[in-house]
Amino acid sequence: MRTGLALIVLFPLLWVAVPRPVRVEVNLPEGVSAKDVCLILHGKGIILRKSFFLKAAVITGSDTALKYGLYKFYRNEPVLSVLGKLKNGKAVLIKVTIPEGWRSDEIAEALNEAGVVGKTEFLNYVVEKKLEGRLYPETYFFTSGMPVEKVCDAFLKQFNSVFFTDKIRGKAAKAGLSPQQALILASIIEKEAKTPREKFLISGIFHNRLKKRWRLESCATVRYALRKWKRPLSIEDTFAKSPFNTYRHWGLPPAPICNPGRIALEAAVEPQKTEMMFFVASSSGTHRFSKYFDQHIKKKFIEKRKK
Repeated sequence: MRTGLALIVLFPLLWVAVPRPVRVEVNLPEGVSAKDVCLILHGKGIILRKSFFLKAAVITGSDTALKYGLYKFYRNEPVLSVLGKLKNGKAVLIKVTIPEGWRSDEIAEALNEAGVVGKTEFLNYVVEKKLEGRLYPETYFFTSGMPVEKVCDAFLKQFNSVFFTDKIRGKAAKAGLSPQQALILASIIEKEAKTPREKFLISGIFHNRLKKRWRLESCATVRYALRKWKRPLSIEDTFAKSPFNTYRHWGLPPAPICNPGRIALEAAVEPQKTEMMFFVASSSGTHRFSKYFDQHIKKKFIEKRKK
């Protein structure tokens, strides 16, 4: 009877919920000392005894090897566990995906929203180092508060691994382009073409125009010149006084207008052989192509009536 009574008394206690450990995010900026880290962690309730943390940091050699970044700890987490994460750099990685054809200002916005690096800081560095076109579109994993130099190094490393190959840079000269010209042309192709197949065909048209010393007349370059990203372009817009306006100036603009992906880079140096000279956006989301100007005007008129 006593055993049964004890079970009856204890039974409700078996249903008492055990509180879950509380996880806390901590962002440690680059350059913080072990003492600074100690104060931050103590303030967040992650460590209880500051003196013990600092002594343990010295004994384990962690005091001079703590890595910055965004971390997740438990409140009252064992000190050695905390130090192990900080020493090994087990920070929370932030996933950022950059699509093909994004401009540096769009990339800056994404990095800023993700908490990787400030928008203005990033853009200033890109302008200073002339990195537009070399911020390769890919999925990256950064840490919070990462130095802008390291962020851009990640983009450049990926760009170099793709661009500096026989398949792309090695074929630029054969296509009659310098490496920089190939990059600029690829950026225009990226903004104009809607499908991978079209990139090679539109590249062929642009190469045809360059050989005949025609203006490229790319609307994408006008948009870049005017920073007019969404609203329809007018005839007046095509007269804009800018070196990026390929309606007004012959040849390529002075710099890339976006950051192209692999296919656009390949298309720039491997243009499809074609007799086509014109293209117009169609209602299907792709383009209609023409060899002669009168054909182009007719197709342009048809597409305009559909809108």
